[in-house]
Amino acid sequence: MSLKIYPNGLRLSIINRNQSKLVSVCLLITSGTQSEKNYEAGVSEFMSRMLLMGTTKHPGRQGLLSYAKSLGIVLSSDNTSEGVYVYAQTTKENVDSAIDLLSEIAFDSSFDIEGGDYVRNTMLADIYKLQENPSYILERYVNQALFYRTGLANPKFGTVTTISRMTSGNAKEFLNRVLTPKNTVISVVGDVDQEQVYESVMKMFYSRFIDGGNYKKLKFVAPIEDFVGGERTKNKKLNQSRIFISFPCLSYKNPFKYALDIIEPILLKNIKANLEEKHFFHSETITHDLYANNGKITIEGIVDYEKANEYIDSIVSTIKVLVQNNISAEDFENEKRAFIVKFLLENDSSTSLAEKAAREVAIQKQSYSLASELLKVELLTVGDANKLLDEIFEISKIYIVYLGSPIDINSEKYLETM
Repeated sequence: MSLKIYPNGLRLSIINRNQSKLVSVCLLITSGTQSEKNYEAGVSEFMSRMLLMGTTKHPGRQGLLSYAKSLGIVLSSDNTSEGVYVYAQTTKENVDSAIDLLSEIAFDSSFDIEGGDYVRNTMLADIYKLQENPSYILERYVNQALFYRTGLANPKFGTVTTISRMTSGNAKEFLNRVLTPKNTVISVVGDVDQEQVYESVMKMFYSRFIDGGNYKKLKFVAPIEDFVGGERTKNKKLNQSRIFISFPCLSYKNPFKYALDIIEPILLKNIKANLEEKHFFHSETITHDLYANNGKITIEGIVDYEKANEYIDSIVSTIKVLVQNNISAEDFENEKRAFIVKFLLENDSSTSLAEKAAREVAIQKQSYSLASELLKVELLTVGDANKLLDEIFEISKIYIVYLGSPIDINSEKYLETM
């Protein structure tokens, strides 16, 4: 594996996988919702979709995708809170063509009016569907609280108001703003000739960047400081009430971040055990999101609304008891072994590995090493997990969001009973 940095700041990550017939090439533009202003929420998602709506040479989505197929290349794109990704999967014989095509998409996308109308209409349809999704509504409320007045609080798909007035021209302007060498990472995973890849990126990306322009690097959203918890409720008729119990947590840069993946199933097991004797419907999941300088962990629950207060009390009680008593060495080692298998499976995909490598370069400014990351997991101890558990689940920072039939929630009472 290697990391190459061109004179203008453009970065290239190469992970060589000998004997692999599939090569994944990933273009990462460090931007995403963190780079959006409130009035343009959703523009990064709009842009990511427009990038596959055709280029000057190959107009229209079908024209571009058909051309890619003729070269043996499968294209896809995605937008996250901190970056826009475009992927090209192909065989090792077509790596140069894949890099060339990604360059064409980055620099020569057409951003035509017709394509913009299509993207806007499909995004509006997605937003209308999402507005009926309780989890989506709760996620927005949590982000607005934990990442107040930053781009991370913007919904990925924007709002009906912002998207209704968005055009292909807005997407192009956003791309011109964020597509700079210092914001761009090319990641290649597969059985490739490193020098050949370096030369291809030099010819197809570096040479197109050096003609003028402001090469300022975007800053990731600053870390959360002195966050004070609270609650937010919204009345809505649902079959069952939905609840998010969230805490701000560590960032992607934290060396102990993988302990979260081990803590979560242990906490979930304890929550379910504490609710085992409760004779009402309930369902729980735990997820976390790690950004460059921030993070959050969320327990999502579904419960009969008559039991919502009892349910929240039980979950908070479980958290307090686990923090007080600590995770056992046996539970930790069992979950650690299970996570190592999951970790290896996730890294077995060349596309997933290309994405991780690009993100590692963008945030940590270093090449991604599977062996090094795996070692971080293997070296984790139950002491590390318990220290992290104590740091994250600070009850004064609990944030509860409730959606369902009316109930009274007062998060301060959990402080009083500490």
